[in-house]
Amino acid sequence: MISRLKTAFFVSGLMALSLSACDVLDPPYYGCTDPIADNYNINATHDDGSCEYDPSLFRGCTDSTAANYDPMAIVDDCHCHYENVRKVLVEDYTGHTCGNCPFAAEVLHDLECTWGDRVVPMAVHVGFFAEVQNNSDGSYSTNFKTPAGNQWNTEFGNSAQGLPNGLINRRPVSGTFPQSYTVWAAQVANLLATPADATMSMTNTYSSGSRTVNTSIDITAINDLNNGPYNVIVCLTEDSVIDWQKNYDPELEDENIPDYVHMHVLRDNFNGTWGDQVGSGNISSGTVENVSLSLTLDAEWNENHCNVVAFIYRTDNKEVIQAEYRPVIE
Repeated sequence: MISRLKTAFFVSGLMALSLSACDVLDPPYYGCTDPIADNYNINATHDDGSCEYDPSLFRGCTDSTAANYDPMAIVDDCHCHYENVRKVLVEDYTGHTCGNCPFAAEVLHDLECTWGDRVVPMAVHVGFFAEVQNNSDGSYSTNFKTPAGNQWNTEFGNSAQGLPNGLINRRPVSGTFPQSYTVWAAQVANLLATPADATMSMTNTYSSGSRTVNTSIDITAINDLNNGPYNVIVCLTEDSVIDWQKNYDPELEDENIPDYVHMHVLRDNFNGTWGDQVGSGNISSGTVENVSLSLTLDAEWNENHCNVVAFIYRTDNKEVIQAEYRPVIE
């Protein structure tokens, strides 16, 4: 698990502080929650990504078990990369007029900072809250929906349950696929505590002239996979999309945010809604299957903010057994 440096100065300082009853704030309260940041806010209950650090504090992966561990890093950048371990697909079903959806996005961000890329994130905009509007100021006019997202929403019933909610490895709990964001952390931790049955490694190449991304994915069975057939789905997501979002955070003066930063936005699928079959059925331990695909990026998508997301799943019950994602441009 990714750890953060906590100095004795801050620990002793925080222990000395106390709040009277009249100072207690009702959550959520957004701000910088990292004690070593210059603008640390002791009252913040949710990190909003605003932390500012002394330039002398080098940022990078601080987890020595990660493939990209940097022993010089002092501040963790939430981008640790892990290999040959179980990873969990977390799908955030959302919409730009869903005022409670930013709370789910914050939980997903926290999971990424806790687990690095052992959490594979994807934001799927669906249903009523993702409908476009024809407002004079141009608000909520972007269509974030996708054909695959629409079909997944129908299959798993996310918008029918009321957004926000999500899928964790597409595993149902008590017969229900959509899960409240309040239980994501516990479900992710439980799944990551179990050994992987397969691994995925991904190599992406990008041609700027044609705006085409080519991905080559090797899927290696660690154990016998006897519940076949299995399919692999490959998607494209985009980070740092600046657009409108409704936000019911009571600390905000206006619930309509014109410059909200949308992360992990599902843009398209390389191989359709349900993907392609891997192998001929069951997959024996040690078998390596390769999937190579290409996709042309839309002119409005920023290739520097795009990621390829892939996951292999059982076709009988839709359960994801492994997932991976890497940037289009490393």
